[in-house]
Amino acid sequence: MQLGKGTPLLAAALIMVLIFPAPPGHAAQQAVRIVAGKMGTYDLENQVFAAEGDVEVHVEGLVIYGDVLRADLQEGVVAVEGSVRLIQDDQEVRGGRLVYNLETGRGTFEDVRAEVAVPDGTVFASGRIVLFDEAKYELSDAAFTTCDLEDSHYRLVTKEMELFPGDKAIVRHVVYYEGSIPLFYWPYLVVPLGRDLEDLLVSLPVVGYGEYEGYFIKSTFNYYFNERAYGNIYVDLYSRLGLGAGVKHHYKLKELGQGHLYLWGVPTAEEKHYKAAWEHSLAKESWELTTKNSVEKTWLREETSTDTRLNISTSNGLKGRLWFTYKNTPASSTKEQTSAGMEWSKALSDRLTLNLDGTYTQKRAGTEVRLVDYLASAVYTEGKHRLTLTVEQKFNPDLLETEVKDWRSVQRLPELKWEVSDLGLKSLPLQSQLVVGHYEETPSMVRRDRVYGQLTLRPKSWRPRTGTTISYQGDLNGALYSGQESQAWLYGRMALTQSLGEHLSLNSTYRRRDVWGSTPFGFDAQKPLEDLYVRLNYNRGSLRAGAYTTYDSRSKSFNSLTMDAHLRPNERWAFQLYATYDLNNRSWTRLVPMAEYKHEELSLQLGLRYRPSVQELERVDLRFTLPVGSTWKVGYDSIYEPSKEAFTKGAITLSKDLHCRQLVFSYDHVAGRFAVQFTINAFPNLPLGWDSEGGLSLFDLEDVAEIIDVKE
Repeated sequence: MQLGKGTPLLAAALIMVLIFPAPPGHAAQQAVRIVAGKMGTYDLENQVFAAEGDVEVHVEGLVIYGDVLRADLQEGVVAVEGSVRLIQDDQEVRGGRLVYNLETGRGTFEDVRAEVAVPDGTVFASGRIVLFDEAKYELSDAAFTTCDLEDSHYRLVTKEMELFPGDKAIVRHVVYYEGSIPLFYWPYLVVPLGRDLEDLLVSLPVVGYGEYEGYFIKSTFNYYFNERAYGNIYVDLYSRLGLGAGVKHHYKLKELGQGHLYLWGVPTAEEKHYKAAWEHSLAKESWELTTKNSVEKTWLREETSTDTRLNISTSNGLKGRLWFTYKNTPASSTKEQTSAGMEWSKALSDRLTLNLDGTYTQKRAGTEVRLVDYLASAVYTEGKHRLTLTVEQKFNPDLLETEVKDWRSVQRLPELKWEVSDLGLKSLPLQSQLVVGHYEETPSMVRRDRVYGQLTLRPKSWRPRTGTTISYQGDLNGALYSGQESQAWLYGRMALTQSLGEHLSLNSTYRRRDVWGSTPFGFDAQKPLEDLYVRLNYNRGSLRAGAYTTYDSRSKSFNSLTMDAHLRPNERWAFQLYATYDLNNRSWTRLVPMAEYKHEELSLQLGLRYRPSVQELERVDLRFTLPVGSTWKVGYDSIYEPSKEAFTKGAITLSKDLHCRQLVFSYDHVAGRFAVQFTINAFPNLPLGWDSEGGLSLFDLEDVAEIIDVKE
């Protein structure tokens, strides 16, 4: 179960009741063990057992502790009072009095308190009374907060909650308090169980301002008929557009599949704005159909899209896939795009498989481009041998009439490939392939027959001694073309890893490719290659350093020598140096030293970027946070470019820790903007703020759209 950052308090409301023991189907058959730490008495006539001091009740995976116990064995009722603790699955719930009927599975737990661990921290929960039986749980007068003070700064209070195990939870009269002030109210929440809470829990209303729509408030409410019919209702109010409303309904149709419908619009606006979506999936034994369709015309975007896919997989070896996608976005560079295709594969035997693929793509940007691509192949496997017969063509009529001659695609009409995975030499792991075919490149329209052969040495390692590892691989290639042209090339790669002591190591890689002849095609054109890569690494305790470069033998030149070093002498200090050196011109090209200090709430980061070749200080980065007293902090984050004699970034912040809340003042002296932000730790993604340029900003919709299930 995953919890969204904005919903820890509501999530805890469910966890609170879920940690109680599951109601037994046949309570009378449970094995119950009662232990009295100090004294226990048994009334034979009335069959009542009483105990005092360190009382324990063990029943079906849960343990109940208390000061006083009274067990009526005739009625099957156990009552525990005084410092009651109920422990199950490492979760502890405390209370004043617990009464549990072993015969009926009904019980009450009074003055309940618990600390519930959630991904964002700890939620402190309390309730006046919990009633539970085989069918449901009822929680009354519950409160939830992440503030650990006795009088919490904020809390979530609910008058009543009902949990129906395996079905749903109904929460009534939910109020969020900031101190003693009620800020938000939900009259009725229904949460289907067995789904991710972040997809179902209703979060805070979203308040904000937009240039087009003006000030707005967006609210989400949910409804629940049963597990096959539930959804959300959206009610929005815009100062410039009026009322917006929508609904998202989830449905399950048994044999006909499941999905959801979404409708939203602003009927009161002069220019109509609307969104609609339909998603549906249907799965059977051998196939699955999914479709996703949406249309949107709002002040944010205009878009129409559909995506429908059919996957097939049968027990007789048939696999296939069909799809159709369409997207129309008039405001984007690619205004319209359509794609349709199929993939089909059939195993005729353990050795022979047939494949058929085909796609059609159409794009409209500045011009319209179409592409048809189909591929048919038969694959036969026998031991180490593999034969593949392929026919493939990519046809692009929109490019045939242009003057562009660059290679774009290759047609294989046809191609026969014979592969041998192992030539049987124990000392050399060799494999080979022979390919014969007729090829055509488009749009250059070069057509040739081609015979291609390759002998490959798979990667192999050799350790001549401790601390030395040599790995090598390579391939020999040759191709003959109709028209008297031919090409051959030999490629090899050798790598060395050498330990030079306890703290020093050397890594190097040598590559070489020799090419003879030429090819009329672009897809198999080869270029000569010869280079050597070298890296030296040093690692000792708090110091890590390295340097690397590459030498190109053909151009007789080096790439930049790059060096980096990291030093952390203790937990507070950290230093880093990054440098580049031009080996060809024998000059330093860049130096970047950085230093960092951090101790408790104090932190400092300083970085420089310097070009020694022109003796220019390019950039100075400075960032620090300084505590002032026990609750105040001053921070500064800046980038200064001396060549421009100007800051490109500069922000001063002053923050006040209000325990579970935070108040931040900030000033950007580059942009000339002042801002104030108030954040409640329970809802870190929902800050309240004011900006001198943007005005009031109560919650950023982009931050909370995922939480509240609102489509932007």
